[in-house]
Amino acid sequence: PTLSLFIPPAWEHITASAIEQLNTHTDFNWQLANSEPESDIALSKNDGELVHREPLVLAVPYNAAWDSTDEQTALNVIENGHPLVQVIPWKDINPTQKAMHLDGRFPTDTDYPFYENWFLTGETGHETAVATAAPILQTLMSDPVIHIAAVGDIMLDRTLGNVIAEGDIEFPFKLVADPLQQADITIGNLESALGNTGEPVEKSYTFQSPPAAAASLAWGGFDVISLANNHALDYGSESLLQGIELLKEQKIAPIGAGANAELARAPHIISVNGLKVAFLAYVHVPVEAVGNGFDTATWTATETTPGLAWAVPAEIVEDVTAVSTQADLIVVMLHSGYEYVEPPSAEQAAAAHAAIDAGAHLVVGHHAHILQAVEFYKQGVIAYGLGNFAFNIDGNANTAILHIWLDHDGIRQFEFTPAIVQYGGQPRLATPEESSTILGQIYRLSQGFPIPSPEN
Repeated sequence: PTLSLFIPPAWEHITASAIEQLNTHTDFNWQLANSEPESDIALSKNDGELVHREPLVLAVPYNAAWDSTDEQTALNVIENGHPLVQVIPWKDINPTQKAMHLDGRFPTDTDYPFYENWFLTGETGHETAVATAAPILQTLMSDPVIHIAAVGDIMLDRTLGNVIAEGDIEFPFKLVADPLQQADITIGNLESALGNTGEPVEKSYTFQSPPAAAASLAWGGFDVISLANNHALDYGSESLLQGIELLKEQKIAPIGAGANAELARAPHIISVNGLKVAFLAYVHVPVEAVGNGFDTATWTATETTPGLAWAVPAEIVEDVTAVSTQADLIVVMLHSGYEYVEPPSAEQAAAAHAAIDAGAHLVVGHHAHILQAVEFYKQGVIAYGLGNFAFNIDGNANTAILHIWLDHDGIRQFEFTPAIVQYGGQPRLATPEESSTILGQIYRLSQGFPIPSPEN
């Protein structure tokens, strides 16, 4: 028998796949209906066979100070509206917006309070067809999302290294563990050599985190660590290669450095929730203005020597283009800019733009030791600098964890969890007052970059 199915405009993106799969996997001949009254079976909000629950979010501009509320206030906004808030399905939010937290709950939480329920309803006599079609539509309407947590510079030498070496691997990340460990993928930049081999090279500052620092990173929830920075070879290539192996032993993927140029530029791909995310990392920092004028570019990996992936825009384009056939989403980590200078450098922007131009969805930056701007660039988002994270260093204590939610189309939403780098280098979550200051700083720095109008 031939059956007509109505799929409303809100789900038109699944229409072609739905008809194809229904005709392939059921004993009915399916065709599209132009309206619900004309259909035998319809996807609607009326009672029937439940096929999907879509979180209904209160979306505010990404730089709005108001980003959380209680359930009763949210209900009032849903019923009566609010000039700052759009009430939209979670699947329709975009990076210029953020979903408000409701009594601490986020749309991806199982106990989130507000949903749109979608049912498959049919005329009497079509119960078998409805029951057969429902699982297919459930799969098509499922909403795979990946949550990535990203931080800036991690340096587990000095005070933090001493604590780790004494046996307390949890200490560096103990006060920020929840937001790091709860993400699907957590990434950061290790701003030091790692291990116990090699000798310090001749440069102003040399850092080497103890071997157990790899276990500390693993305990903190890290899955991907960039070594593309101006300290990864502080103790020579032998220490670099040792550090790579130590990270791998902890099931952490090192990127941006390797035994040769091919390995240094190689992507790491992770599959989560049916989506594949590729990670690449590069460095482009100026010659040191102090000491002997050390040039990090001399550490660039070659065909036969270990080293780093230098951020040459043409090579970034080549790498991103190559991996785009293997992954759904691409994240580039970029160690670049000038230390303690807020605006991105020309080289920093050129590398970030090259990545997005080639198809990357997100660029995560570090090196400046301070927070820097966010730029919406074409289809992607660039967080130019996340500052220090776990780092025993004098300077600005403000930092943040960047949370990004991605789907098949790219970045759905991002937000910051402000934090403070305490004396000794251990980060902690910021107080409400500190959070307001840190978020205000990020939004101020980002004012020079235009924010696209929401499509919703």
